[in-house]
Amino acid sequence: MNPTAGIPDPARCWGYARVSTEEQNLDLQVNALRAVGVLEDHIITDKDSGANEKRPGYIRLRNLIRSGSAALIKTYRIDRLGRDQYELVDLFQLLEKHDCSLISLCEPFVESWRESSWAFRALWEAVGDARYELLRLRERQKAGIQAAHDAGKHLGRPRNAEKTKEPKGAPMGI
Repeated sequence: MNPTAGIPDPARCWGYARVSTEEQNLDLQVNALRAVGVLEDHIITDKDSGANEKRPGYIRLRNLIRSGSAALIKTYRIDRLGRDQYELVDLFQLLEKHDCSLISLCEPFVESWRESSWAFRALWEAVGDARYELLRLRERQKAGIQAAHDAGKHLGRPRNAEKTKEPKGAPMGI
């Protein structure tokens, strides 16, 4: 799959990444968007619940679509765009109205929602499924741990370089 197929101007390609809390890390999603050619200053991020439709980045994304500044939106996963099924349908209709395509990096069978409407109907149903979210949460957690490990970050308990242990059975302070 060519992530920029049919889009001659990278300036009209935008990426969207979201995590639910300030404590979570956007690196995995942002790095994936960069890897498929989204320009650094064209990656819009939010650190807020997908149920909140008033996320600043999401509002900016919708405004870019409305203004015609966006011809292609790339997201790491469809559920990063939002949690509410009806809000997602509204977004899909906005995309169609303004001739803007959507690519989900983790759902490769969906190259453009207009071309694969059956796939988006299936995804729409899945967004409302709590089991789907639990699986995604575990997958994001695993990917985040791997990304931190790859970046050389220590996870878990703090290391104690000066740890001195007395051998088992040794007399204590005698």
